[in-house]
Amino acid sequence: MIILRASFGRDDPVSPLRRRVKAVLTERIDAAADDAWIDDALVTVSELVQNVGQHTGSGGELTVSATPDGVLIEVTDAAATPPRLRQPDSRHAGGRGLLLIDAMSLAWGTRHRDDSKTVWALMPAPVLAVQSRSPR
Repeated sequence: MIILRASFGRDDPVSPLRRRVKAVLTERIDAAADDAWIDDALVTVSELVQNVGQHTGSGGELTVSATPDGVLIEVTDAAATPPRLRQPDSRHAGGRGLLLIDAMSLAWGTRHRDDSKTVWALMPAPVLAVQSRSPR
């Protein structure tokens, strides 16, 4: 069940999206605002959204869904190039985002279309009771 869908621009800050995701997770899923798994979901949102701006030169769309297995975070953009895990380089501060997602998520991957791709991560979460309100 989709609980949030939001478009974002290339240069949009990620913090408003993180706040919306945190609010919807605490409101729509049986979770407390300080649950540790929410922090992992927010790091994942940050990494996937920032990768779009850094590597595609465009914006995209964030979708968050509640599933029987956890919370599915998806980011779709208009570039066909898939993301890849890189070995960390001590000379550079970046390049560790997918390593973090790989460590925190149950699974992650990429779905390709002719003119776009979706990078997704399934995050472990106690999805016990999803309230049945329409998505925002």
